[in-house]
Amino acid sequence: MNSYIFPIKVAVLTFPILAMVITAPILIYYYRKYGELGKLRSIILYSFVFYLLSAYYLVILPLPSISSVAQMTGPHYELHLFQSWQNFVNQTVLQLSNPSTYLPAMKQSVFLEPVFNIFLLFPFGIYCRYYFKFSFWKTILVSFCLSLFFELTQLSGLYFIYPRPYRLFDVNDLLHNTLGGTFGFICAPLFTFFLPTRNELDSESLMKGQKVSLLRRLMAMMIDWIVIGFFSSVLSLFASIVPIELRTLLNYPIASFTLEVIIYFMLMMYLWNGQTVGKKIVRIKVVEKGQEHIRFWSLVKRYSAFYLLLNGLMQIFIFTMTNLPENNHSIFIAYITFGFMSLGILLLFLFNLLYALIRRKTRLFHDKASHTFTISTLKKEV
Repeated sequence: MNSYIFPIKVAVLTFPILAMVITAPILIYYYRKYGELGKLRSIILYSFVFYLLSAYYLVILPLPSISSVAQMTGPHYELHLFQSWQNFVNQTVLQLSNPSTYLPAMKQSVFLEPVFNIFLLFPFGIYCRYYFKFSFWKTILVSFCLSLFFELTQLSGLYFIYPRPYRLFDVNDLLHNTLGGTFGFICAPLFTFFLPTRNELDSESLMKGQKVSLLRRLMAMMIDWIVIGFFSSVLSLFASIVPIELRTLLNYPIASFTLEVIIYFMLMMYLWNGQTVGKKIVRIKVVEKGQEHIRFWSLVKRYSAFYLLLNGLMQIFIFTMTNLPENNHSIFIAYITFGFMSLGILLLFLFNLLYALIRRKTRLFHDKASHTFTISTLKKEV
């Protein structure tokens, strides 16, 4: 039993890392398609990922040492179909006329191994029918393909990390896994009757996606700064052709940051009428009330209040707290005053952000200061 529990424990420990890696792609996909991910859909998707991770670990763990595998002399594969059934018939203690043999027979490996392989892909069949809306035959095909992936992983010695397979490639496992996925498809309504249908999940996400969440805006902002970082790195390769005066100025972080904000979030957004690369990807747009095309001055106010003001206040706080004079009492008081004033304004922004999250408001202080709004560009039709 420990051979089954140990892989699941490892899956529990490694799943948070995998979840962090896949969260951004998942959010981007569903923001583009529906405008919202949704809590229930999140639970379904992440439970599916956790299930696949657990199934994979059950196939490969525990890992033996390479030296011990090199000394193995057993067969690499079993190609005799229904060999598991013959093993059960020949080795089981089961006697149909004797009920006392039923439980001991169920504890034998010749019974547990094929049953385990059937149950391994049973949840997969449920997910295929309920969430992915696969047909019966498509579920059989993808169940077979997933099982084949597991068996080839074993046959290759974990992708040739080991000198030979440390687990047997068994054609009977392909049969049992595929049967498990098929049974899962058939039994899916018994497990999902209390859940909303996939179409209902899609409609709900599309409806909620018309209101732009702060998380959606955060995802767009992260993409934008990745884009800015990429182009900044590319342009740095041509630094030698830049006038030395400008190069010296851009060596100051606050100067380069300000230039990036002006070019990307003001000029480019004005030319793209309120959109950036990140906003286009998650399908949102900044608009100004009463204006068909957002005005440049409104973008200046918006991003000066958000990026330039907040960054300037942060720089003031860091500078004053790290360069406090020890000999001049008056300047010391001035530094402390400016430092805490900047910190106070930063905390007000943080309070505004927390208030918006708690009350589920979508407008922050820089939206109100510039009289701009963030809207979804996604159409309402599914």
